[in-house]
Amino acid sequence: MARLGWTGPAVYTERLAAGLAPMLGDRLVGVASRLARPPASRRTVADRLRTLGRDLWWHQLGVSLAARRAGAALVHLPAGLGPVRPLLPMVVTIHDTIALRFPELFRSWHRHYSRVVLPRLARSAAAVITVSQAARADLVEQLGVAPERIVVVPNGVDARFVPLAADSDEARAVAARYRLPPHFVLAVGAIEPRKNLPRILDAVRQLRGRGATAGITLVHAGPEGWLAEDVQRDAARFLGYVPTADLRVLYGLARALVYPSLWEGFGLPVLEAMACGCPVVTSTVSALPEVAGGAALLVEPTATEELAAAIERVWTDEGLRRDLAARGRTRARAFTWERTARETVAVYERVLG
Repeated sequence: MARLGWTGPAVYTERLAAGLAPMLGDRLVGVASRLARPPASRRTVADRLRTLGRDLWWHQLGVSLAARRAGAALVHLPAGLGPVRPLLPMVVTIHDTIALRFPELFRSWHRHYSRVVLPRLARSAAAVITVSQAARADLVEQLGVAPERIVVVPNGVDARFVPLAADSDEARAVAARYRLPPHFVLAVGAIEPRKNLPRILDAVRQLRGRGATAGITLVHAGPEGWLAEDVQRDAARFLGYVPTADLRVLYGLARALVYPSLWEGFGLPVLEAMACGCPVVTSTVSALPEVAGGAALLVEPTATEELAAAIERVWTDEGLRRDLAARGRTRARAFTWERTARETVAVYERVLG
């Protein structure tokens, strides 16, 4: 386990551990590095030193030593990071190969480290878990992993993400705390290039010039990531990190989640929004159509006009919003963290024989 900030791999780690606990009891032991920190937009020298210590010491040796001291027979690395020469049988979850597919979207150290370490990590693992069929195809293509060595175990959706009445006391309290506009579209995720935030902002600016959508506002929930300095923030309300209880309310109040990511191994916000009855606009690429399962509007993520048109449709068409909300709730019910934990235990059992 690692302290990664509240991004996809961190949510996966926390919810998977919670699902495994009742199944494995005291056989489940968590180990964490004190060097891990959420990625910052502007890094200090101390941040850079911690990154080197984490990547060169903890992931390559420290985690194996800690697991061995804990008496483990198997170590599971849940965030796509780990030793290329493990001291114990190892299961690794690789969520995506985005740093290899789009190296220009990442800092120099991360893209070079991923290029060297990720293929070796995948080859040295006793089993590789990934979170979607699209991600599995990427692992085969980008890392050269044999398909039969990869097990697809989809993410779940937190049980706290359920529909909420807009006039409830909880909704009114959250709206007041964040000073939310009466109507808005929502973007969720770290501020980093892959999330395609500049095109979302451009689409919203376009829509503000049209009569039916002149009052549109974008609300963004998510931490600062990397390479975020150049994002022009005039067309949105930026809330920063939002806890799960408040995020559920944001999904419930938003007219739509706008999530046109350039590439995702899974895309948890799509499921979270659907579970809350929030209509979704997302991408035609990577795992996002697979996760959406026909319950979202899909757009080519680099086509700003197409994105603006999809947002306009959801903003102005109440019938479409109701239809997407109903289909989304049905789709989200297929994904639970209990299922994720159960299928992950089956991988452990297979590795241990």
